[in-house]
Amino acid sequence: MLLFYWIKMPRRNWNMVPDMNEKLQHIQQALQNASTLLCGKKIAAGFDGFVDSIVKVVNYKNDYGTVFFRTISEFGTYISSKSGSGFSLESEELIQKLGGNMPIMANALAGMGIGVNCVGAFGVPNVAPAFTGMHANCELHSYTNPGFTTAMEFADGKIMLAQMTDLNHANWDTIKQTVGLEKLTEVFTQAELICLVNWSELDHSNSMWQGLLDDVLTGPQSTQKQFFFDLSDCSKRSAGAITSAIKLIEQFGTYGQVTLSLNRNEANIFYRTFIDDVLPEDMQLIGEKLFTALKIDTIVIHNSKISIAWDKNGTYINEPTFISDPKISTGAGDNFNAGYCLAVLLGFNAEAALMMANSTSNIYMNTGESPGITELAAYFGG
Repeated sequence: MLLFYWIKMPRRNWNMVPDMNEKLQHIQQALQNASTLLCGKKIAAGFDGFVDSIVKVVNYKNDYGTVFFRTISEFGTYISSKSGSGFSLESEELIQKLGGNMPIMANALAGMGIGVNCVGAFGVPNVAPAFTGMHANCELHSYTNPGFTTAMEFADGKIMLAQMTDLNHANWDTIKQTVGLEKLTEVFTQAELICLVNWSELDHSNSMWQGLLDDVLTGPQSTQKQFFFDLSDCSKRSAGAITSAIKLIEQFGTYGQVTLSLNRNEANIFYRTFIDDVLPEDMQLIGEKLFTALKIDTIVIHNSKISIAWDKNGTYINEPTFISDPKISTGAGDNFNAGYCLAVLLGFNAEAALMMANSTSNIYMNTGESPGITELAAYFGG
């Protein structure tokens, strides 16, 4: 069942569409015409790539079977109780699959019928087996070997243990030498939407972004572009590095419209970096302060219970149906981002984009599969 709750905010205006039923019909009609609306549109995305092992952690076993740790809190309490001694943990792998924010997001967008040029860590000299099954609409341009992530899933979240392998040594020069500047220029200048995600896990992300600005996006572009950024969990990155990243994001705004997507943890880090050490409890207040302080066209903050967007036209709030026991949670944020970007390419504003983002993420968590246009249209049809 599709449930949306809206709170009217000052300055909110969506093309003068007066009520929610009409807005839902507008989205559904756009999805039915998506193949025409998306025809010829291209996305360029970078720069990560991981192989994900999705596991559940064993708590204990008895005559009736295996009992897994249900929550992170339960798991944390168990670990703390073992302080001062050695212990072992057993995990059960549910699936091994392609991973990384960019590949998951790109694969979801490709399944919606959009061509995506993916510049990432897919393996050299050959693409790793985990990525060979990516959607045919994805064209892979690999510059190094992927990382490996063990994703421990719980009902209330996940713990990601990443092994970076060659990713920590790759920079913009690596990408230029491997992919080639001519191909990179073709990929990024022809794209209507450029998605740059998972900044936090790549040591040389700022080098890669600066390289795009210095070597590729030079001079006036033929059309104004859309840029989408998601820095991912910035907990291990310094305030100076985060500040440098934001200055680069603001430079991309020279060439078009910029959207920055944050989860609640990332928004908290940004608030402490740019606003104040004393953190408000109200997520909306955090976002309002960040939107005022940063020179970014649209800021989105989302978690499992609420999503909020800010742009020059107003503030938009969407509360999706909460999924207490998802089939899969790893990749839910990437599917949220894919849904948002789909809406941007369809010409929707931030309000409708939040609806599309949450619907895409909900379908993914419920089914374990990224939805295509048909599934999204059916979901909005109730």
